[in-house]
Parts: sequence; C-alpha cells; structure tokens
Amino acid sequence: MISERSISVSGIGTSYYESGIGEPIVSLHGAGFGADGKSSFVRQLNDLSDQFRVIAVDQLQCGGTDYPADQKFVNRLGRVDHVIGFIEALGLKQITLVGHSEGSFVAARVAILRPDIVSRLVLLTASSVSPAYGDDRDETWWQAYTEAYDNSSPMPSEEEYVAAWRKSTRAYGQDVEEAKREAYRRAAARGQYEILQSLPEEETNLRLYVVLQQTHVFPYLDRLRAETLIIWSKNDPTVPPDRGIKLAKLIKNSDFHLLNNAGHDVQIDQSEAVNRLIRHWTAKSPTKGN
Repeated sequence: MISERSISVSGIGTSYYESGIGEPIVSLHGAGFGADGKSSFVRQLNDLSDQFRVIAVDQLQCGGTDYPADQKFVNRLGRVDHVIGFIEALGLKQITLVGHSEGSFVAARVAILRPDIVSRLVLLTASSVSPAYGDDRDETWWQAYTEAYDNSSPMPSEEEYVAAWRKSTRAYGQDVEEAKREAYRRAAARGQYEILQSLPEEETNLRLYVVLQQTHVFPYLDRLRAETLIIWSKNDPTVPPDRGIKLAKLIKNSDFHLLNNAGHDVQIDQSEAVNRLIRHWTAKSPTKGN
C-alpha cells in the first residue's frame, strides 16, 4: 500500500510516497507539467514493495512539496541540495538512487557529491545527463524534446492532459491514470503551468541546456563510485539510444539495457522489465541500507 507522507527539509515541506520495507530505493521524477513522485513511479511503488522500501519524493516545485515563495523556476541543478537534505532527513545511507529524465541529472549529481549515501545509481531515459552528439543530429532530438514539452499554448484541461498521456504511453493502466489525474489537479491548483511558461533561456536553448551536464557531471564521472544501471527507451525520439550508449561509455562501472516498445516513461511502459532488472542487479551486488 502506498502512503503519502511529508517531512521538513531545511524548512521546506517535502511530500513523498512510500511503500514496503527492506533496502531503500529513492526515486526522482523528471520535469514538466504534472511531474511528481507517485505518477512517475507508481508501478515501482506497487511492484517492488515486497522486497524494498520504495520511496518517491516530490522535488522542488513539484507535487505536494513547497514551492519557492517567488514562484521562479528551479532548474535541475537547483534541486540537488534539497534531495540530499531529504535523504539525510530520513536517515538513509547506502541507498539505490533512481533518476528518470531530468531526475537522472539530480541523481547523478547526488551520487557524485555524496558517495557515502548512494551505493547504486539507476538512470532511466536520461537525456539531461547524457552527452549531445555535437553535430546536426542534436537538432532532431532537440526538436522532438521542445515539441513534447511545449508550454506556449494555454494549459490543457484535465481530460486533454490525460488523453495526451494515453496517446504517448505503451502500457495504459488505471493505476497510472489515477495518479496522473491527482498530479494534474495539484499542479494546476499551484500554478505550475504558469511557471513553466516563463522558462529561462538555458532551459529552451540546446547549447545552453547541455552546459549543466558538461560542467557538473561529465568531469566527475571518473570519481563515481556508485554501481550504475542505465535503462533506455528504444522508441523515445527525445532521447535516442545512441546517447545512452555514449553515457554508458563514460561511466566505467555501468550496465546498459535498451528496452523496446517503450516511450519516455520506460519505468511505466516496461515496468515489469525495469523492475526485474532492478531486482536482478541489486541481488548481484548486495549492500546494506537503513
């Protein structure tokens, strides 16, 4: 059973979801309107809870976690310290840290900064932390990305939001739809869409967007001590598989898996395969957690 809870992290009311007991898995969702812990990881919260303590946190400016008073956009680098504080507030050490999409940047940066609290790292369709091609191929995936996360139009209705998700998913289910509807209502009520309509240029310009991983991740990957599992979607035009392979080559202690018939939310579309990979991988390299 999934429980919604709240904890103060340096004075920030932080919402998170939890199920199960055992070794802790902390999961970090991506960005975009309606992104939150439960809707991103409901199938891990439900299906891995027989073996693990599965935790999905709402990062800054998402879900039920406090928004900054000035309502200004917080980028992925700005979410790192909050996640570290959250892990410390729960008293966790030597965790498996999972990051999806932009959450993968946060997860990688946390693992670089705090090897004492992260022993394993799972990166899911991790465009925000993977290398660009450095040639014309970047324009193709960046165009797909900007189209997928276009906030220039008026905010969609709840039904439009859910219909767009149904169209994009490869594995529809009532479990995810209910979580998506909850996430939509909370994001709409808190003005998240308006914040995303005023993104700074570094979030909308390809050459500026990749600077964060070039500056804060790539130079430190040789220090990354966490064993790393990289799981990629074959059918997501915003994150071509070759970029995942390039990332895997940069991380010495990593395994790479490419899953077919999966869009951007690989942990939803291929939840059984993703969960099976996590189970097998953790059993292969056991560690102690709190």
